[in-house]
Amino acid sequence: MNITISIQRYNPETDAGPKWVEYSVPAEEGATVMSCLQHIYENDDSTLAFRQGCRFHSCGLCALMVNGKPKMACAAKAKDQMKVAPLKGMTVVRDLVTDRSVFFEKLRELDIFIPEQKAASTPVKIFEPKDHVDLLKCLECLACNATCPEFVSNSDSFPGPYIFVKLAQLHFDPRDEINRKQQAAELGIQKCADCSKCTCINGIGIYKQAIDILK
Repeated sequence: MNITISIQRYNPETDAGPKWVEYSVPAEEGATVMSCLQHIYENDDSTLAFRQGCRFHSCGLCALMVNGKPKMACAAKAKDQMKVAPLKGMTVVRDLVTDRSVFFEKLRELDIFIPEQKAASTPVKIFEPKDHVDLLKCLECLACNATCPEFVSNSDSFPGPYIFVKLAQLHFDPRDEINRKQQAAELGIQKCADCSKCTCINGIGIYKQAIDILK
């Protein structure tokens, strides 16, 4: 038995705009969106561009849109007539591959790291709040930005929820001395005050565990 999958294809260097292309793939038991993409690449069209990494829902590289919702391709179950597209709001490099570099440049700009410190003579016992533990589940898949109505890729107007998750991680870290709440305010976190539409496909409560705490 085969299923039909529609993929949004686009090469900015040669195409006038995105187009939908249908493929027929075997519907094996336990098939995922990723296994469908691999089948298409290996058997039908080796020009199909997509990202994959661990294949076990641990790296975040394969995030994309399935029927209009962000999913991990390695974990999302394949269904007949499903529509697969790149993450919403992101700049497309080709087909399902989006430009992630702008986010990591932003992390460097905001000093999203713990400065190197001298080793303490006595180890410090650190209590981790549950919110911090949950925030560390972030896979950097960037799918949360696809659910944010304010986010626009390659724009300085609003960084998106991913950046606020990273700021909140450091806010909870007792070694960090930078005022992350002030950074969040300067980045426009108040736009999130009456929204709470962003979601995380790995289970982080972005509004309560990051945005609400920072603002």
